[in-house]
Parts: sequence; C-alpha cells; structure tokens
Amino acid sequence: MKILVLGGGQQGRVIAVDLAQTLTKVHVDVADLREPALPQRNNLRWIEADLADGTALARRMSEYDLSVGALPSHLGFGAMRAAIEARRPLVDVSFCAEDPLVLNADAERAGITILPDCGLAPGLTHLCVGHAAMDGLPDEITMYVGGVAQDRERPYGYVVTWSLEDLLQEYVRPARVVRDGRAVTMPPFDDLDRVQVPGVGEMESFLSDGLRTMIETMPGVRTMSERTLRWPGHVAQVKPLVDSGRFLEEFRAVCTVLPPVDLVAMMTVVKRGVRVQRATLVDRYDRESGLTAMSRTTALTTSAVAQWVAGGGGGTPGVRPLELVGPDVRAYAAITGGLERHGVRIHWDWGA
Repeated sequence: MKILVLGGGQQGRVIAVDLAQTLTKVHVDVADLREPALPQRNNLRWIEADLADGTALARRMSEYDLSVGALPSHLGFGAMRAAIEARRPLVDVSFCAEDPLVLNADAERAGITILPDCGLAPGLTHLCVGHAAMDGLPDEITMYVGGVAQDRERPYGYVVTWSLEDLLQEYVRPARVVRDGRAVTMPPFDDLDRVQVPGVGEMESFLSDGLRTMIETMPGVRTMSERTLRWPGHVAQVKPLVDSGRFLEEFRAVCTVLPPVDLVAMMTVVKRGVRVQRATLVDRYDRESGLTAMSRTTALTTSAVAQWVAGGGGGTPGVRPLELVGPDVRAYAAITGGLERHGVRIHWDWGA
C-alpha cells in the first residue's frame, strides 16, 4: 500500500512519521514544496510538489491507495475535490471554510470515502459525540475543548502550538450554535462561563464555531454548541487585544516559546432525558518525543483514522464526518486504540 500525506508542516510531519512507524509495510510519501524534517526510514520520503494546482494534485493522488490531507485551510476543499477526481479516499484535517458535505453526492458517484475534520476539534470531539449518541438522538450536546499553557501563570495562560492567524479566527469568527432546534449565530465571547474539567480543575469557556457538519448530520438535537476552554480570566485579558488589532503582535511576542509546554483538555457532554454521558481527555506536552499535546491530540487522531481506513475501514462511499463514524463500535475502538498506543486516552462517564 502507498499513502500520500499532503503537507509536511507542523501536523503533516507528525502524521507521516506515525503512519510510517506504525504501518511498517506501507510506503508513506510526504508531498510539500519544502523538505520537512523526517527521520531516516525505508518506508518514508519527501517528494517536492506544488499542492495548489488541483489538476496536478488529482493526478498525483491517483498514484496512491490513500491520501491524508494536512494542508492550510484554504487548500483543504481543493484537496477533497482532487480526491474525487482521482477516485481515491481521503482523510483530512485541514478545517477548510467550505462545507465538505456539499461534495457528498460527488464522492458517492466516484465510489470513494472522504473523512473531513479528523483532528482534535472538530474530529475527536465529533467521534465521541457520535459514539455517545449511538443509542438514540440526544436532547443536548456540548463540546468543550482547548489548548493552554501547562503553567497557568504564563502570559495569558497560553503557549502557541498552531497558526496564530487561525487562532485569531477563533476569537473573531461568529459561532454557529443550535438553540430550540434552530441554527443561530452568536458572537464568540457571548455566554462566558466556568466549568470543572476532571484532572484539570476550573476553566473558562466561551462559544466557538466548531459544530461544523453536526448541524446537518444530527438534525433534531434541540441544543448544541462548541465551547473553547481557557484558564480563568483569559477572555478579559484577550478581548482588548482583539478589539484593538494588537492580538497577533502581542501573542507572537510573549506566547511563542520553546519548548511549548502545553495542556489540552476536551470534554463532550451528551444529555438524553436525565442521562448524561461525558467523555473527557486531558493530555500534556511529551518531553520524550518533543510533541505538544496539541499535536498528540490532533495529528495522532488523523493518523489513527488513516490507519483505520488503510486497514479496510471507511465505510460506504460519500463524505463521512466522524460523528457518523462514532456509532460504529469497531471503528471507534480502532481509532481510539490508535491513540491509546501513544498514551492519549479518553475516559467515559456513562451516567445514569
């Protein structure tokens, strides 16, 4: 089998290395304009490629059994279209602005499966929600997720582990939520509250635009939202920076540190009547590997989904977000098992 990883950046490199180390009989190529720092392995190599040309990308993807997209968000949708043209399955983590579900019919006709949003959030959050909802439609879904500095006394309680431009979007992009069964849009800093996260303690949460495909794939749920987690007091410190346009300059100066000793917290809460089902994940910077918690929970999730597909998973053709995969007990076990091999564990409280 041959796997093509699109992009050798912060996440793509980690995905490629994990695939090559885990699937030792599979050949993994990393396509990028610049050569990423890759370990010496017989089944892992870099190939120089311009991934912005959709036609050329489709030709290249057609030479592989599976592609894994780790491109900047503005190239993600093009990669999905190229996969359809190439008639090859795609696992993607790009978080493109476009709705991947509009490609469902085209993917079905091409006979391929596209799994979008296969990172931490959206991604692992949606997998857990789908798993909790396998017994029936929930009344309410809340997903809490965030990356922070392990040391809450650091400036803004934050260390940079991903694109600052994309981080800024989290603070300015209106949040789509579901209220009384209808999709509505709210400002991101609205509805600020505090929540207790097991293994972490009290954190601050605010609305963010992470529901994505769940608005369409889980109709009938009356209340749904995603909420970003930060240390208490973060919003009061950050909002003036966002309002004044100084956010990027300030965070680049004081929150970009080496090593980026971070913490990731995720909690999905699914309610059905009096029953509450919680999935909690807490992960920390790994000094041995040098991987941030953000990479461990994002890139390794993408890799775990790709390993499941490479092993014969993926399901029926079409666009299949992870909330549609979660009810499949074997698929859920395969993906979370891939994470557990790295010590990334989800803990469940199935409630009453």
